[in-house]
Amino acid sequence: MMVKRSNLLILDVVYLICMLISSIVSFTLFNHALLSFSFWINLVASYVAITAIWIYARFIMQNMDRFKRFVPGYTALGVVLVIYLICVMIYTLLTGSADHALRWFVLLHTVTIAITIILCGIIMIYIQSARRHETDEHTKIANLQLIEKALQQLLHTMVQHPVLTVEEERKTVQSLIELVKYSDPITPDSLEKNDRQILLDIELMNSELANQYEAGELVNSERFASQLSQLKFRLKERNQQIMTSKS
Repeated sequence: MMVKRSNLLILDVVYLICMLISSIVSFTLFNHALLSFSFWINLVASYVAITAIWIYARFIMQNMDRFKRFVPGYTALGVVLVIYLICVMIYTLLTGSADHALRWFVLLHTVTIAITIILCGIIMIYIQSARRHETDEHTKIANLQLIEKALQQLLHTMVQHPVLTVEEERKTVQSLIELVKYSDPITPDSLEKNDRQILLDIELMNSELANQYEAGELVNSERFASQLSQLKFRLKERNQQIMTSKS
């Protein structure tokens, strides 16, 4: 999904305004603490929090399709960043007295940003895992779709040469197409190799059949029927194994 440059420009302007407001508020309310270490810790932390949210917002705007597929994960990521910003704003209120316990104040900021990074990391791992799972499922579904297309191509090749084709064989191929169409599309990892081999066998059958038709040779109906029968058995066995693995 394309994002208008104007939208990104507006976001950049909002980011700069937020940075400016944060600076003005800090230097106005805490001008008496400009020389304190806690003041600069809070200022830098607020810059980091605002920048992180800005980067997050730009990423979402530029990858809206990805966001829509993994809404819970990306939403959780945004929530963590917003909470971090709120924590930094709360810590800013302690600027006046933080120098009396500077060690604990630094520790508080360190623990907060560490927890934020850890949570963001865990969420990103979850998102990446979900993406890989979705990709694997699409690949497995695509394998079955390729098998169906290969069978349809085989049927098309037979229909183009009705004189050299036995009607019973065409019906068998049609039944195989229906069998594949209503099969479970999500193939377990243990059966992926089997699906790929079935696809290769169908493509080889189609290639051999097309070559024989073009050469005007008679097809060995007995061998071809045996191949179709074996293919039907393998597809049924595949479906049975999937049902067994899910029971």
